[in-house]
Parts: sequence; structure tokens; C-alpha cells
Amino acid sequence: MKRIGLLLLILFTALSACSLATETAVPATPTVPVVHSTPRFQVFILNPLTTCLVGNEFASGTVCAGTACGDCNCAWEEHDPPAPQTGVPPERLDDPQYVGYAHKICVDITLTNEEIADIMADMRLVRDQVYEWTGGALDLQMEFIVLPHVHTGFTAPDFVIGPFEIDDELLNDYVTTDTDFVYVVTGVHDRTQNLRLAYWCGGSYGELSIHGAGYSYIQYNEICNSVTIAGETVYEPLLHEWIHNLDWALYAINGVPDLYQNAGPDWEHWQHASWPACGTGSPNPLDWFPSVDLCEWDPDWRDCNNVASAGACLHAGEVNGEISWYEHVLSVHYPRDIQFIGNYCRDGRQDFSETGVDSGWPCP
Repeated sequence: MKRIGLLLLILFTALSACSLATETAVPATPTVPVVHSTPRFQVFILNPLTTCLVGNEFASGTVCAGTACGDCNCAWEEHDPPAPQTGVPPERLDDPQYVGYAHKICVDITLTNEEIADIMADMRLVRDQVYEWTGGALDLQMEFIVLPHVHTGFTAPDFVIGPFEIDDELLNDYVTTDTDFVYVVTGVHDRTQNLRLAYWCGGSYGELSIHGAGYSYIQYNEICNSVTIAGETVYEPLLHEWIHNLDWALYAINGVPDLYQNAGPDWEHWQHASWPACGTGSPNPLDWFPSVDLCEWDPDWRDCNNVASAGACLHAGEVNGEISWYEHVLSVHYPRDIQFIGNYCRDGRQDFSETGVDSGWPCP
């Protein structure tokens, strides 16, 4: 027994020595210097949002009227006047150009106090997690502005508020070149009349900005996805659309090189094509910043799949204690050594529609 114990001790010592030798042979990961950036992020919550539709035939969600569209199921070409129909202010309903139309419907699209509080809580959680995921590099300066608005930029049948539909009407008085990101958030329901306009989740617009700041529209509703972030349920478009604008600004404003900027998968045939196959590509994750839509294609992510789509980003949020897709994108691929600028009206050069250095529309 003593001999066996001695042999086991010698074997354990040898294995420990091998393990120690192996560990010390691995080179240390180089430390990337962290540059602290404080992008200004303005979140405009429009509540209530009032708009009216006038016509003989129209439909958006359950707001509909007419012979063909009265069942809320009609084709675009059946709208009368032809789609897209623009919203009308309530005080203009009796103007001469609207007298001959058969139907006039006004809606007040509202969010409850609880929904507004949830939106703000989700955005604060996003702010805190982004700071953690980027090691303190991105410190979002979040502002919330709740405003009533009569919206004439609405175009039926879709209910989408892009930068051109809202800019001059409302945001000019609030957004400056100091702003880096702009969100406009609305509800979708008129609870008094039990009506709703057409559903939408969110959209981002790149260079179609508000005074150079990245713009996204988010519709807060019951059909779009939520994900688990830091153990909390978060309305996914509130995080997803911001990363789209961040991605665009990194390349287009900050000039961060992206090895795969002009590459992309073949979605129709589900082949990686010019995009790197799973487990391949550059060994340096800072060589590219993946589109947040490429969860199933990013070569260094767990959901990468070159065989067939799973139909969803399976780990968009945290699952069984594992990190989310969003955390992966920011913690692994965000370049922490840049001074981030999210507004091209202060990037020190003439670009996009500018007529001079940081001057000319849309720069004030």
C-alpha cells in the first residue's frame, strides 16, 4: 500500500508539473486600452400621438373604412385616395380638399404610464449593460422626453415614423449636433376606440439622420420579441435598433476598418458565400463588427449555422446562464480604443449631404 501511495504521489506531482508548464506556455492576451466615450442618447416617447385618416377606402391595422377596405383587408392599390395616404391634423378635417371623402377617422395612439416606465427601465438597463459589456468604453448618456404630438407624417397603410416624417415637425427644437443617437418610441393602440394602427417593431436609418445623429423608430407593442438581459426581460427592438446605428457609425463616421464590410452570406440558398464560414475567418475579433442581424452567420458565435436556419437567433437573449448574442457583439467585437462619435455633423470632415466641413443640410 505504501508503494502504491508513493507511485500515486509521484504521478500526481508529474501531472501537476505538466499542467503548470502548459499554462505558463500560453501567451498573455494583449490588453486593449479603453477610451471612455459618452454618447448622448435622446429617447423621445410620443404620447399621445394623434393622427387622422380621410378617404373613401383605407386600412391600417384595424383602422379601416370603405367598401373594399372596410374589413381591414385590402390591397395597396385599392386605397382611395391612392396609398400612401398621409395623416391629417384634426383641425384640418373640414378643409375643402377633404369635403368630398366619405370617411374620416382620428386616433389617439397612447402608451400607459406602466408602459412608459417599462420603456425607460429597459433603456436604463441597456445603458448599464453596454457600459459593462464594453469595459466602460461606451457610457451612454440617456435622456427621456415624453411629448404629445399631432403626426401628419403618418402614411397608411404602414405606421412607421422615419426621420423625414418627424424631423421638422418636432425634433428640431431638441436635437443638436451634440446628440449621437435618437429614438422615437410610440405605442400602436387607441384604447378609447379599441383600434390599432399597423404593427411594426423597429427600423434604423443610417445616414438619414436627425442633424447628423443616428435615428431609429421603435413601436412598443405586444407582438415583437423580448429577450432576457442581465436576468431581466427587455423589449428587444430597444436594444437591437441601437446596435444597428452603432454599427453604421463605427464604419461610416469613425472610420473603424471592417474586414467583412463588403462581404455577406447568401440568405436565399443559406450559404456563407463571401462571408466567412463558421469557425473560420480572422482570429482577431476586432477585425470586424458583425451586423446584429447576423446571429446565425457570425463565425465566432455559438449560433453560427451554415447548414440551415433555425428560424430565429436561439441565443439572442441569455439562455441557461449563457451570454446573449448582444453581449457577444459588444464585448467581443467593439473596439474599445476609439473615441466614439455618433454624429457626422461633428466628425471634422465633409461627408454625406454636407456642403462643407460639418455644415450644410442636415447639419444646422
